[in-house]
Amino acid sequence: MLATLHADHAEDVPPGAPPPVTMLVVLQNELVRHGILSMLKSVPAVGSTWVYGAAAEACRLLAALRPDVVLCHGGDESTASLIEAARLHGARSLLLLQDLEVETLGQSLLASADGFLMQSEVTVSALRTAMERLSRGEMPLPADLARLLISRLRQAPAAPSARAVCLTPREQQVLSLVAQGLSNKQIARRLDLSEHGVKRHVTNLLAKLNCPNRTHAVALALREGLILPDERARPAYS
Repeated sequence: MLATLHADHAEDVPPGAPPPVTMLVVLQNELVRHGILSMLKSVPAVGSTWVYGAAAEACRLLAALRPDVVLCHGGDESTASLIEAARLHGARSLLLLQDLEVETLGQSLLASADGFLMQSEVTVSALRTAMERLSRGEMPLPADLARLLISRLRQAPAAPSARAVCLTPREQQVLSLVAQGLSNKQIARRLDLSEHGVKRHVTNLLAKLNCPNRTHAVALALREGLILPDERARPAYS
């Protein structure tokens, strides 16, 4: 282990707010690693953080550390095994991408991550927003990356549907906006709903599509023609 950060943000956390999350940062590049760690110190939602340079060592200690979130680089060869190990130990994964060349990333890797950050766009504010979205069960996803992912999924051959999926007009609207990378708050504002109502729709969508997260749901919906990549929400009844 290269470093351990025990951040005490107790005074910064509002009363009634959830406790700070624990993080496991796994990045080979020393400069990037130190930069991320320095910024995390200013994110109130983040508590104890363990830092490693090698994924293999981090994987071995996941069971003992039990972090809430694993942040790692998307282009490393060992990323897939690290994300899978994180999932098995109940941790969410946040991928740090160097560029928008998602063609170099495997489909299963893209579908298994819980969120994405572009390395060139990482700031304290971006990390804070990503942690807030993860805590709400949402998927941090830069707009440019969302468009590229949707374009890539659109070109994928359609797979035969294993079962009929019946979505309400409102669920189809919400799913379309989720595919555009909007947060629950943004969807609520767009559709004139409460955030609680949007969260309920998203939960129903994940259950109907039998998907563990929003990324899987969007991928499945695009492949099975439940939404179109350029579709926009239209007026509908709840």
